[in-house]
Amino acid sequence: MASNLLTNKQQTPYVVKHYLIRMIVFIAGLYLLAFGVSIIIKANLGTATWDVLHIGLSQNFGLSIGRWVQIVGVLMVMITSVLEKKWVQIGSVLNIIFVGFFLNQILAADIIPTAPTLLLRVIMLLLGVVIMGVGSGMYVASQIGAGPRDGMTLYISKRFKLSVGTSRTILESVALTSGWLLGGPVAIGTFVTVPLIGPIMQRSLGVWTKLLVKVA
Repeated sequence: MASNLLTNKQQTPYVVKHYLIRMIVFIAGLYLLAFGVSIIIKANLGTATWDVLHIGLSQNFGLSIGRWVQIVGVLMVMITSVLEKKWVQIGSVLNIIFVGFFLNQILAADIIPTAPTLLLRVIMLLLGVVIMGVGSGMYVASQIGAGPRDGMTLYISKRFKLSVGTSRTILESVALTSGWLLGGPVAIGTFVTVPLIGPIMQRSLGVWTKLLVKVA
């Protein structure tokens, strides 16, 4: 019994360190995700699918883009929770809150310049996509909290016996159509983000997963 208590005490610092490292990666990943989204918005060549919806909602109903990120995300998490009859995971809620907060802060600070030429806007768009993909891979690798769309995608896949890829495409299409009807910015950048973010995120996920295995 005493030996078990000693072992538990010895393991406690490791567990705390393990969690702190993953939390730092989680928050840093969400910040990079929000920073990438901000760069894409400032490039003004169209935004990622869900940001078309968030911007459309902001333009029509007020509130900031980041606030709509939070509202839509919380609604999706709650709907998924009800459908699956499971408790809402705190990590998923933190995910939504941080992304919306960071996005608002970055846009309000106006630290991203407006590009004067089309070439620079294209470069900004591609840079934003890369940063967004890297950040997404980081927060997923941390395993602290999944994004709101991840849970809904898996539910649709199980409920209707569809592949995860098909389920995600359906979800993205609904968001894009809704955002477009609301006047959200659909342009070339919207269609560039779809095929590029996935592979970049996958690469980032692999790198950060291996790093976290070593250090956390």
